[in-house]
Amino acid sequence: MGLKRFALVVALACVAMGMQTPASWAEVKMGYIDSQKILEQYKPYQEALKEYSRYEEELSREINKQQNDLIKMQENYERQALLLSDKRKQEEQQAILKKRQNLERFVQETTDPSRGKLAQKQASLSEPVYRRINEIIKKVSENDGYDFVLNTAAIAFAKEDYDLTEKVMEELKRDDEARGQGQ
Repeated sequence: MGLKRFALVVALACVAMGMQTPASWAEVKMGYIDSQKILEQYKPYQEALKEYSRYEEELSREINKQQNDLIKMQENYERQALLLSDKRKQEEQQAILKKRQNLERFVQETTDPSRGKLAQKQASLSEPVYRRINEIIKKVSENDGYDFVLNTAAIAFAKEDYDLTEKVMEELKRDDEARGQGQ
């Protein structure tokens, strides 16, 4: 987002909030967070990444196993093809085709970016973490009277005085300790 577009978005937000003059912008309190830093240091997120990696490896092993089984099946067929009757050849070819289709379906069910097992696992692990972080960002923002809190991904420059990252991380730690989860 360009600086001009960002300024326009802020101006429109201010107008929508009833602040119609640039002079009233001085009343707006803005801060920012570094979401990447928060995620890198937030233990529940790191644990979710590890669990996702374990699940991904498990599915990868299953795909490899099915691929190896298919290869063995094809090799056995090729070795025995001259000795098999036409009926038996057809049965073996059908079995190989079915095995290939099952493998392709499993890979699709696993890797589909919107509905696959990996996407579902990632969502089930990350959504609660993101929701928790957003709750804490909102809590810190409301407690300190911020009107806007932006992500550093959308900011070209900002003074460190407005960086709420450490406050959010401290509040996450405090909240997790109160819940008995530690960080």
